[in-house]
Amino acid sequence: MADELVYSTHPELFMKAQSQGQPGGLPPGGQEVRLRREKQGRSGKTVTALFGFQASDRQCDELGKALRKALGTGGTAKAGRVELQGDCLDKARAALEKLGYKPRQAGG
Repeated sequence: MADELVYSTHPELFMKAQSQGQPGGLPPGGQEVRLRREKQGRSGKTVTALFGFQASDRQCDELGKALRKALGTGGTAKAGRVELQGDCLDKARAALEKLGYKPRQAGG
């Protein structure tokens, strides 16, 4: 208990605490990710939405970044969802399988 830091304004200690991040979610092999196309509320533009996986915000951001890079498209990761611009459902499914996830299509 004596080694536990209660409060400090030292910049190195602050950066060290931030770099440790949040605890991770399940590993990719144990997760079933849902994919679907969405157009509603986007002025007719199609996005591919991924949801239903248990991950920290950091893991969600990293997954979104990896998918955007692999598919060559834009997108965002927010609130436990990853949204990719365009209709790239089949490519996203293949990329997720390659990363070790179990993708399943939700909806039409």
